[in-house]
Amino acid sequence: MKKGKESIFKGASIAELYSKFGVVLILILSLIVGTILSPEFLTGSNLMSVARNVGVYAIIALGMTRLLIGGGVDLSAGSNVAFCSVIVAVIYAQTNSTLMAVVSAILCGMIIGAINGYFASYIGLMPFIVTLATQMTVRGLAYLVAGGAPVYGVSDSVVFLGQGNVGGFPMLLIVVLVATAIMLFVMTRTSHGRYLYAIGGNPEAASASGINVKRQVFVNYIIMGLMCAFAGILYAGRTNSGLPAGGVNFEFEAIIGSVLGGTSMAGGIGNVAMSIVGIYVVGIINNVMNLCSVNAFWQQVVKGIVILVAVLLDVFTRNAIMKSTKKR
Repeated sequence: MKKGKESIFKGASIAELYSKFGVVLILILSLIVGTILSPEFLTGSNLMSVARNVGVYAIIALGMTRLLIGGGVDLSAGSNVAFCSVIVAVIYAQTNSTLMAVVSAILCGMIIGAINGYFASYIGLMPFIVTLATQMTVRGLAYLVAGGAPVYGVSDSVVFLGQGNVGGFPMLLIVVLVATAIMLFVMTRTSHGRYLYAIGGNPEAASASGINVKRQVFVNYIIMGLMCAFAGILYAGRTNSGLPAGGVNFEFEAIIGSVLGGTSMAGGIGNVAMSIVGIYVVGIINNVMNLCSVNAFWQQVVKGIVILVAVLLDVFTRNAIMKSTKKR
């Protein structure tokens, strides 16, 4: 009996360690495999290229991790990013003002987030259904605002955010690191962050303890809209345009990175810093497949397998932790 308990605790400790730091091991393995498969992989220029390519996904992942921790999800994130990129390009073309373009995009992104949050919190609809509806609606709005075609040209400062370098490092990477530090502080050092963990773990218990669950969820979706707007601005700078057809499946890239980083899709568990590591793992996998000239269709197969593995790891670690908690 004693041995059985010891094995349970041991399994739980391994599961807990993986949920917190397992993605770092996966990152190291990805770097080793990439180096073996392609001599071009471990070069400074290629690694900086990976950092640029996943920058937009990383910003979305910061918001998505918050949602998953709080028991939510946002399937409209990619459409919101595309819509905000269009707003940046259209407003800049009409006003020649970077400030107006950026502020307009931020407001639009936050409004979309507020709509998602209102229906998911105060109305009580399933986040999956609500955000699936807004995914299609916002994509249609992006095409309408853009006139059905890409809108080319944004300000030099926006382009610098998406394409520029500072001291040899991509500006996108610097933006991601700063945003991650801010979000990590919010999630670990503020009452709002602690409330989200409590709500994702057990919303009924959180409500009973005095937390205004509906308001916290509502605010969480508004912040997700803000992160999508920010990602849309960076996306516009990356492509020097507003792309109504862009952002497709960006939300799934963010979810994969978050889950690989130990964030549970059942809520209550996660770390925004580890999610960013997970995003870079996904970027490395994509990069290695491109360097090895893997067929695009096979790349889709690999991504599907990665999603499945990430979900299985999430289920395994969560079950192991729950079993050990009950035994104790």
